[in-house]
Order: sequence, then structure tokens, then C-alpha cells
Amino acid sequence: MKQVSQSIEALKQSKLLELTLSEPLSADELVKAVKPHFGTLSWTPPPSYREALALGLCIAERSLHSDGMDLGFWLYDEEDIASANEDLVHLPEGVTVEDGVDLSTNHLVGFAEAGGDAVWCFDVSKPGVNGEYPIYYHHQDQPRARVLATGAWHNPEDATPDFESFPQWLETMTAALTAPKPPSWFQDLGAPGMTFSKKRLSL
Repeated sequence: MKQVSQSIEALKQSKLLELTLSEPLSADELVKAVKPHFGTLSWTPPPSYREALALGLCIAERSLHSDGMDLGFWLYDEEDIASANEDLVHLPEGVTVEDGVDLSTNHLVGFAEAGGDAVWCFDVSKPGVNGEYPIYYHHQDQPRARVLATGAWHNPEDATPDFESFPQWLETMTAALTAPKPPSWFQDLGAPGMTFSKKRLSL
């Protein structure tokens, strides 16, 4: 797995895409901006994500002129991380299925746009020993929810994250964007129900 700096350098060197670097963002301000509709949420931005913010990683975008499409990713700033989590990630209190089983997405923190109503999210309930979080592709219409009372996944298949960490996610995005022909799944980003554990790429 490549380090964050290596992925960013590969994005910089590619002539196939446009990379936007911004002023470094404060990870602590991003933490304060994320407020679920009910309950509490505690998270510490993982070291690799802090590194990306400090290096100014913001937008990586590639235009496919033949299809008229733009592919890429966009890391949220303070304003956008607040609105994306409020509008697309966190369920309001009282969302129930299966005879009143309450659901929650308070374990998720969306950090990047994935297209349409989809968001790339940290699962902050499962920090690793190195402070990294698993990452999920979360769509508003098919939320990666847990049962509020038990913390169990509502959909047991969600026990396998899309990516094991931010560096793995960034490496896959980088490999996809810099490939001579991007993988077909890139054009489907924004659709509900997508999973990525078998779509991971290496540089």
C-alpha cells in the first residue's frame, strides 16, 4: 500500500487529470463541524488523512471527452463536511425497519464526495491500532446503517469495508484516475448499492 505522499505525487505527475491543491485545512475544525441529528459522535481524523489535508489535497478530476464525463474526488472543507454529513450521511432519530428496529449512521463521517447522493465515509466506530479507520461508500438511498440498540450492521454484508484505510482508498482513486483507461466502475459512482472491496487498485 502506497503512502499518501506517494499517491499525491502520482496525481501531480499525471498529465491525464487536473489536481487542485488548497491551503492546508484544520482537521480539528472539521471534527467540530460534524454533528449528527441525535446522540453523540466522537472521532479523531486519522494520521494519513491529516497528512493529506496538510499537503493541501483537495480535488482530483479527469475529463473523459468521449463520454462528456468528469471523474474524480473532492475532499470536503469545513462547510461541506457539515452539510454532506447532515444531508446525506446521518439518519434522523427514529428511522426504523423491521417492526421498529431503530437504525443509526452515527458511526460514519463523510469526508469526500463520491458523486450524486453518495459520500466516502470513515467508519469511526472501528479505529485500527494505527489510528486509521475503515472506509465505506455510503449512498443516501442505501445507507450503511447499524442497528441502534446493538451496533450490529443492519446489512451483515457491510461488515467488510470497501477500503481498509484512507491510504488504500487514495491509492485506488489515484490508480483509477491515472490509468490509460479508467475502470468502468468510476463512471457509476453516485449510484446506490456499490461496493469496492473487490475493486481495490494498486499503483
